[in-house]
Amino acid sequence: MPSFRIQIMVLVSSVTLIAGLLMRDFFISNLASYQEQVTDLSTKEKVRELYKNYSMVLDSTSVDGFNEEIESVLRDLHKIEIAGDFYSRDIKRYSVGIVIVMMVLTGSIFLLLFMIITRPLARLLTATEQLKGGDFEIQVKESAYSPLNGLIVAFNNMVSELNQSRERLIEAEKQTIWREMARAMAHEIKNPLTPIRLAAQRLEAKYYERAENLPEILEKSMRIINEEVDNLQNLVTAFSGFAKMPEAQFEHYNLNQQLKDIADQYSDEARIDLELDENLKEIHADTMQMKQVLVNLIQNAIQACPKEAHIELSTSVRERSCIIGIKDHGLGISEDDLAKIFEPYYTTKKKGTGLGLAIVRRIIRQHGGDIKATSILGEGSTFEISFPCNREIE
Repeated sequence: MPSFRIQIMVLVSSVTLIAGLLMRDFFISNLASYQEQVTDLSTKEKVRELYKNYSMVLDSTSVDGFNEEIESVLRDLHKIEIAGDFYSRDIKRYSVGIVIVMMVLTGSIFLLLFMIITRPLARLLTATEQLKGGDFEIQVKESAYSPLNGLIVAFNNMVSELNQSRERLIEAEKQTIWREMARAMAHEIKNPLTPIRLAAQRLEAKYYERAENLPEILEKSMRIINEEVDNLQNLVTAFSGFAKMPEAQFEHYNLNQQLKDIADQYSDEARIDLELDENLKEIHADTMQMKQVLVNLIQNAIQACPKEAHIELSTSVRERSCIIGIKDHGLGISEDDLAKIFEPYYTTKKKGTGLGLAIVRRIIRQHGGDIKATSILGEGSTFEISFPCNREIE
């Protein structure tokens, strides 16, 4: 199917050609009608008949002069016929040139007007695609001569306002996240402090009492203190990792091969089925961060299965986006928990920090994508990651 521009050009060219041919046919038909009318007058025959009628009654002196005048009239009539023939030939020849000139001029004017209109539209379409891809700094070049310049100015203003709103939203989201993290950190730190304090107080009391079982109390108290200190250390380490996550180092690599390698590493712990799209060649992403994402989700999927773990990994390409699917057949996630699983420090595990999925979402968003989760209790959960396949990130 030809493009809209080509269709319009063909239509205009056809209309111009038909108009030119109709004009040419009009001139030629009028000339033919004129020649027919001249022929119908039978001027030559009437002149000859006039000569025949009057030559018999004129004297010899008058006949010679009359004869010369008749011959002069006949010569003039012959010249008129020849001129008509030449005119008819020239009309036919020049009309073709006129039609060609009309088509060239009309096509040139139309192409100029069409480009004045369509070029800004093409730039707007390209800018819209870039905006869709996450480029909030895009601006379309303005042109005072374009009839669509008002639309271009409105688009640029909209992008600027959208970018400002996006920055304000990100800043507000950051503040909300940090407040939530501070609250969660305070809660998580407070929990191990209680058993540490109780163990220290019990040890101190038994020491002053000179209790006979002091060695046993000492061992038990120190074990509790060490365990809680280890928990605090793990919590601080996880928090530090989340807060100081390095910027992504983007490169081109084979995502399907990475999934195959990770699946082999967990082949002893779970049955992993791969459904990889062969059309998905190289992607532009941070290899180590994407591996961290995939390993985290696969480990969660294995832990979600009470018995034999069964996981399905898939890749596909959808509207210039890479799609990664991780599906388990485990216990599933409740609707209330599903709405909170990506929040920092939210966890349903006894020893979980609640930062795993928060880090996963942060990495994916740094890649210009997003992650969504769906789940049915008793049947399992599915995590779907989508991000631009080859988006060049500065």
